Formats: sequence, structure tokens, C-alpha cells
Amino acid sequence: ALARMACLRVAVLVAMVAAASAFTVPAMTGLRLRSNKSAMSMKAETPKFAGVSKALAPAIAAASIAAPAFAEGTGEALGVDDGRLLVPIIIIPVFVALLFGNFASTQDNEDF
Repeated sequence: ALARMACLRVAVLVAMVAAASAFTVPAMTGLRLRSNKSAMSMKAETPKFAGVSKALAPAIAAASIAAPAFAEGTGEALGVDDGRLLVPIIIIPVFVALLFGNFASTQDNEDF
């Protein structure tokens, strides 16, 4: 029983050392930068609103900022790079909305 307890203590000690070694910082002696050049940086262009009234400028600025979010990496509207796909993308939701609007107009509104 005493030998078994000593073996268990050694196993726990080895497990603790192994777990602690996972939290050490790895040695980075062989890593170097390949060049002394600084990283490339890009400056965002600010939109110019020539000929736009001052009342519409904030709305146009918000729309121009949000426009890249709808391109989804393709640079095209709604992320679609084939113009033929825009037809079903637009027509199907409009058709479903019209069907739902027709259905909703026939329903009773006496729930509230």
C-alpha cells in the first residue's frame, strides 16, 4: 500500500509538471523578420458630396458606409456576381410578400 501511494504521488507530480509546462512561453530564438520594411497600411477614402444638399448628406454618408457590407466580398450588389441571379433573388421575396399581404388582409384583427 505504501509503494502504491508513492507511485500515485509520483504520477500526480508528473501530471502537474506536464500541465504547468503547457503554460510556458515558447522559445522564439529562430524567428526573425525577413525585411526591415514596415507593414503596408491603407487609408480609407472619405466620400465627397459635391452638389448634395446639407440635409441629405448624413443619409448618403450612412448609406455609402454600409454599402460594402452588402457586397459580401464579391464587390457586387447583394454579393451576386451573375446578373441572372438577381431576378429570382428579388422576385421570389416580392411574390411571397404579396401572397402574405393578401392572406393577412383576409384575417380577422379581433385578437387585440
